[in-house]
Amino acid sequence: MIKIQSTLPATGNAYILFGFEAIQARPNLDPYSSTLRMNDETGQVFTSDVHIKHHVRRGLKAYAAAENLPHAAETVFYEKEDEAGNPCNFDLRLKKIREAAGISKPDMKDALNNTLDLPLFGYVHAIKGENFNVTNAANTLFRPVTFHDCEIYSLGRNNAFPTLDKQNKVKDSAGSATVDSLEYGFFLALWEINLNMLRVNASASKLIDWEKGGAARWFEALVNGMWRAYSSDRYPSFTQRSQFAQFVLGWMPEGEVSYANPASLYDRLEEKRINTHSGAVTALEKVLPDFLSGWGCYESNVFVKHRAANFPVALPGAEA
Repeated sequence: MIKIQSTLPATGNAYILFGFEAIQARPNLDPYSSTLRMNDETGQVFTSDVHIKHHVRRGLKAYAAAENLPHAAETVFYEKEDEAGNPCNFDLRLKKIREAAGISKPDMKDALNNTLDLPLFGYVHAIKGENFNVTNAANTLFRPVTFHDCEIYSLGRNNAFPTLDKQNKVKDSAGSATVDSLEYGFFLALWEINLNMLRVNASASKLIDWEKGGAARWFEALVNGMWRAYSSDRYPSFTQRSQFAQFVLGWMPEGEVSYANPASLYDRLEEKRINTHSGAVTALEKVLPDFLSGWGCYESNVFVKHRAANFPVALPGAEA
């Protein structure tokens, strides 16, 4: 469990840089073509904020269970299916959360105050007569992306059952498909968290007492959600099972920052294409210090640092 001991201020922006690997995987495909989302000019593969938040939500739920938070199984609002695989809409999720929390007198902010994802990621409360918006406190600043050029393989796959044509005969290519697969990618996701908005969203939470833990406990939930989703609680699908958390670093800058996109690290690489973990580590040892310095990240303002055992790159701050 990643712990945060620092006391964070009530206002300002904090930043978290989350690094994870994808090895022989297909993360976040283009919904229109089922191919990898990538920059055709640089060969960098990217994913969306919606995709990464989907997985972090799963990690938040695992964190809630590990911390024995109240009604841990219903601490994430946005779930498309229930335990039996049945589809869930907005009204049904709200009903389930109220039932789990033992709420007898419903209030329009029940979902906000009894989940972990809504105070962090915001939502629109779309109920007739009580509509309101909750602004996101935590956002990825840019699309999470590999900082390097990637090697993409086209792989043939066979399905268990072939497809029949209109004459009930097996098609020549039935049961087979060619898909593209990312051989190796080291992704960097930069998060910006507005502390004032987080306080507004979470001040009445029934799960994490703002008066006792403040922003630090919410940051703890967020980074553990990230880490668990890409380590101990990875989803078993082909897109997610071979992705692994490498490091998480959080800091509070005190002055001007560069606003550099992690994708721009590509321009500083001597060798643009990277296809191994050791190659990514060697490159990050050279380019990451200046990037972090540009974002105002120093030993004195880091509030969380956690690394995988196989990630030796030096990072500012004390180990969590």
